[in-house]
Amino acid sequence: MRSRKRLAASPFEPGVHVKRAVITVGLGFGDEGKGATVDFLTRDLGADLVIRYCGGSQAGHNVELPDGRRHTFSQFGAGTLAPNPPRTYLGSAVVIDPPAMLREASHLAELGIANPLQLITVHPRCLVTTPWLRLLNRVRELSRGEARHGSCGHGIGEARSYWLQRGEDAVFAADLLDSRRLHHKLELQRQRILLEAQPLIELCSAEALHKIGADVWELNADDAADQLSEPVKGQITVSEEVPSHQMAILEGAQGVLLDEYRGFHPHTTWSTVTPRHAWELVSQMGSEAVTLLGITRAYSTRHGAGPFPTFSPELTARLADPGNPWNAWQGSLRCGWLDMVMLRYSVAACGSLDGLVVNHLDQLEGTNTRMCDAYNNGVLAPSSVPNLGWQTRLSEQVQTAEPVLELATSESILRTLGSLAPVVVTGYGPTHSARRSSGLSFRMKRD
Repeated sequence: MRSRKRLAASPFEPGVHVKRAVITVGLGFGDEGKGATVDFLTRDLGADLVIRYCGGSQAGHNVELPDGRRHTFSQFGAGTLAPNPPRTYLGSAVVIDPPAMLREASHLAELGIANPLQLITVHPRCLVTTPWLRLLNRVRELSRGEARHGSCGHGIGEARSYWLQRGEDAVFAADLLDSRRLHHKLELQRQRILLEAQPLIELCSAEALHKIGADVWELNADDAADQLSEPVKGQITVSEEVPSHQMAILEGAQGVLLDEYRGFHPHTTWSTVTPRHAWELVSQMGSEAVTLLGITRAYSTRHGAGPFPTFSPELTARLADPGNPWNAWQGSLRCGWLDMVMLRYSVAACGSLDGLVVNHLDQLEGTNTRMCDAYNNGVLAPSSVPNLGWQTRLSEQVQTAEPVLELATSESILRTLGSLAPVVVTGYGPTHSARRSSGLSFRMKRD
């Protein structure tokens, strides 16, 4: 049995060469500040590798530099703008979108990163989202009318659904290197999805279908294959092997409250976004010391449909977030008061945390701040096993939750959050220079 023992409070003594890993996980519905946190940790710890262990191209991890330059990280690790850019590794549970990766690399090059695509290694079993998976995703969401689930419209869930139903017929990163196999899989997928979409199309208005765009309906497999394979031609490395490193930051995506089996069904993702896949990678990498950090804002947010007990129209109107603009699929970002009931649930779903990162504390300064420490109608408890029926009932409970709000300050919020785990990083602004660390505590892994 593997045991873990705490390292000393200051594990970075000169001359000590222990392979370390920091796992980060969002504790909300996403948008907790994961990008800014990973940027800070990369610089503060001198990380030479950032690993994306879940999610896909729907991620929007915003990083702003003190000089005003900004980038929204989607598939590159959010530490890429550090002075010595670390490599990025996309683990096997990540769903990739090669054309979007190419566009992201172009913007990173404009910001001064040399040959960005050469920094990426992709696991050959990464699923690939395609134009037809995005089409099906969008038609399915449009067909729901007012009962939308809150999809981003990137086809990430459809990629996983197609794989679960069709197995090896799904498109994987390794297929991008074999034009004949890629064409065959894409043509098969095109015909299947157009057929599957027919009953959904009948439920959509012509105006709604117009949002999808005209080109995709007539796209052929050859053109799609060219679009998907272009970024990997002599640029991206496709390999199972995790790049050599000394300090790795494992970057989570979305948030625990959207997890496929722990989120509030049906307003969830199709991916496991708890730290499960991160722990699998840590074992594979042979990391000797690990710390698990949960990330939250000092208040709550939700971008997309679904229950949100502490939602505050007043707070939403006051707290503008340029990194999370309105979009046709999720609408506008909603803000609410910090919800300790939800956070306790997230921590329970993750297991014990080694530390907390609290972002956006500056946005509560000088305001009439509140915090929810309980609901009038009970607590939220994770199921002992993956149970979608349980999650549906929890969703109904959350929908009717009556949050008990009390006045709070930044100091009282930090004290209350400290009951979950030590607060080790605090953020009072968007850039790495506005963050402070009180020191991370690592677990020493022994087989």
